[in-house]
Amino acid sequence: MEITLQKIDQVRERTGLSYTEARELLEEADGDVVQALIILENEEGNLDLDLEMDGMEMGKMKGIVSQNVVDPMKRVFHKSSRTRIRVKNEDGTLLEIPATLGIAGALFAPRATAISTMALLMAQYSLEVDVPQYTAADEPEWV
Repeated sequence: MEITLQKIDQVRERTGLSYTEARELLEEADGDVVQALIILENEEGNLDLDLEMDGMEMGKMKGIVSQNVVDPMKRVFHKSSRTRIRVKNEDGTLLEIPATLGIAGALFAPRATAISTMALLMAQYSLEVDVPQYTAADEPEWV
């Protein structure tokens, strides 16, 4: 494409570059103003505005996020919901809760969790964590 004064002025208005810098940028983009702006933003480390997303389609991106983020979180939640926390003494079990509920309590009410845990331990109660053995048949269907 031809590099005209009008194209150089457009690039300068949008980017604040000097005449020479705008011309070099347009030369790199073969005279395409939009491509020149995309090149500049990529060089500055801003968001990648290339519509091809570096050769990746949006569906592939969702698959990667699902595989690397969502699926492991689902597995952790599934396993931790089967893991139980028991509060016991010599007479038997006082309380049994899922590990996810215990973790949520520790996150949302850390002082209450710490105080109640200390009180139970001073009263000669014990805390047990029951982690069941997992097999391939135990895996949920989304894995």
